[in-house]
Amino acid sequence: MDALSGIGVAGVLILMAMLIFKRISPMAAGPAAVCIVCLTSRISLMDALTDTYLHGVADFFVSYFPIFFLGNLLGSIYEMSKAARKTGQIIAKIFGAKKVRNCMTACLISAAVMSYGGINSFVIIFAVYPIALRLFEEADIPANLLPGIVCGGMWTFAMTGPFTPQIPNILSMENLGTTSYAGMIPGIAASLAMAVLIVAYMTFAANRCKAKGMHFVKPKGDTEQGEEKSPSGIAGFLPLILVIVGFNCTDWGILAWLVIGIFVALILQFPYLDKKRLVEKLNQTASEAVLVNMNTAAIVGFGAVTGLTPFYRGLVEFLATVQVNPYVTAVLASNLCACVLGSSSGGLALMYTSLRDTFLASVKAGYRIEFIHRLCAMGGGCLDTTPWNGSIVSVYSICKTTHRESYKYNLMTCGVIPMVCTVGIALPLCILLT
Repeated sequence: MDALSGIGVAGVLILMAMLIFKRISPMAAGPAAVCIVCLTSRISLMDALTDTYLHGVADFFVSYFPIFFLGNLLGSIYEMSKAARKTGQIIAKIFGAKKVRNCMTACLISAAVMSYGGINSFVIIFAVYPIALRLFEEADIPANLLPGIVCGGMWTFAMTGPFTPQIPNILSMENLGTTSYAGMIPGIAASLAMAVLIVAYMTFAANRCKAKGMHFVKPKGDTEQGEEKSPSGIAGFLPLILVIVGFNCTDWGILAWLVIGIFVALILQFPYLDKKRLVEKLNQTASEAVLVNMNTAAIVGFGAVTGLTPFYRGLVEFLATVQVNPYVTAVLASNLCACVLGSSSGGLALMYTSLRDTFLASVKAGYRIEFIHRLCAMGGGCLDTTPWNGSIVSVYSICKTTHRESYKYNLMTCGVIPMVCTVGIALPLCILLT
C-alpha cells in the first residue's frame, strides 16, 4: 500500500471530523476532502471532482431519494398528528418510567418501533425526544444520557437486523439478491443481545451518575408542552405494522409499502392534522429529505474518490485475496468502510462497489450469501459511530447536548456493543451454521 496515500486518507478523516464539529455541511466538507485525497494519492483533481465525485453523489442520490422522502413524509405525518408521541406514551406506560431500567427500555423500544416502521432516523429523534425527556425527568436521569439510549434504539438492531426496511438492509438485499430476513437466526440472536446490553449499560451509566449526585436538569430552551388531542394507539401502530409486515411478506418492495403506510396513516390520523399547514409541511418534508440525502450522498461521493486511491485499492486487494473466511471479510470490510465514511449506508455502498463479486463468488466454496448479507449489514452499523458522523452531530443539536457530554454513551451503545454482538454472536453462529 502507498504510505503517502494512506496518510492522506487518515488526514482527511481528521479534517472532516474538525469541519463537521464546527457544523460545516458535508456538502462543503466532501469536495475539500476530495482535494486532499487527490493531492496525496496523485490523482487528477479535475477528473476526480467532475467525474468520479459527481457521479458517486448523483448515483446515490437518485437511487435512495425516494426512500428518504417517503420515510420522512411518513414520519412528518406522525409528528403533525401527534401519533408518534402517542405511540411512545403507550410504550412508556407499558414499561413504566420511574425506575431507571424501565425508562431506558421504554425509550429504546419507542425508537426501535419507529425505525422498524420505516421512519427516517432524523424524524424519529424529533418525535421521541420530547417523550424521552419526560421519562428522564420522571426517573431523575441526567439529560445528556438521552442520545445514547434513543440512538441505541434506532441505529443498531432496528437499522441492521432482519426484517428492517432501513437502508443498510436494503443495500445488502439489492447487491446480494437476498431477502430482508437473510441470516435470520444469527441476526435475531445478535439483535436481542444488543437490545439487552444497551439497556443494561445505560441503566448502569444512569445509576452511576446518580451515585455521583447528578440529577435531571431540563435543557435550556425546552418548554413544557400541554396535552393535545392525538390519534388512538391503533391509528399509530397500524401503519407501522403494515409497512413491516408488507415489506417482509411480499415482493412489492419498500417504496410500495411506504406509500401504503402513508395513505393508511393519512386516513387514520387525518382528523388530527393541521389542514392549514399540510402544504407547508409537505414542502418542508421534501426539502429536509433532499438535504439529508445530499449530506449522505456527499460522503458517498468522497468514498467513490477514496476508492481510486492506491491505499484503498491495496486494502481491497488484500481483503479479496487474503485466505480468510468470507464471513470475517464481510465484518471487517463493512466496518472499515463505515468508519472511513462515518456512515453505515455510505460505507456499505462503497464496500459493495469493490467486494460484491468477491462475496457472490464465495457461494461456490460453500458459504451462505444470506449470512454474508447479515454480517455486512450489522458490521456497517458498528464503526460508523465516529465523531465525524453527521447524524450524531444533528442528534446532539436537537437534544441540546455536546460530544463532550454525550459521545461516550453513543460510542458504547452504537459502536462497542453492536461490535461485540456482531463479532461475538452473529459471526460464530454463521460459521457454525454453514
